[in-house]
Amino acid sequence: MILKKEIIENLSRELLLPYTGIEQDWDIEMADSNRIDEFIAFYKRGDLSDELKLATMSLILTSYEDYLGINELGNNRHWEEIKSQLKAEKILFKDLIRYWSIGEEAENLFRITSLIREIKIID
Repeated sequence: MILKKEIIENLSRELLLPYTGIEQDWDIEMADSNRIDEFIAFYKRGDLSDELKLATMSLILTSYEDYLGINELGNNRHWEEIKSQLKAEKILFKDLIRYWSIGEEAENLFRITSLIREIKIID
């Protein structure tokens, strides 16, 4: 998924992210496991375009992946919020869901993969 530069700039400004404009993997570099609640609250504002929703969800998922690296069991409240949003807009997030789920035959390459696989995509 390729995020538009103006969307990244706008979201970075809104969330006060340390964006410099030279990031190659914006969502990975801006991920912050300590700000997941803030990112979810921003997402749930309800006035986001589809492109902003995609960028925000990408940031949320990457931040939660980082969170799982620090906290093995994870935070069920965080995951339930994330899962609820992913399920509510499966069509919009189908590429993100596919990316993080890595396909059924592959080993779990991400800590979040087994959780993401719970969400079924309808083609």
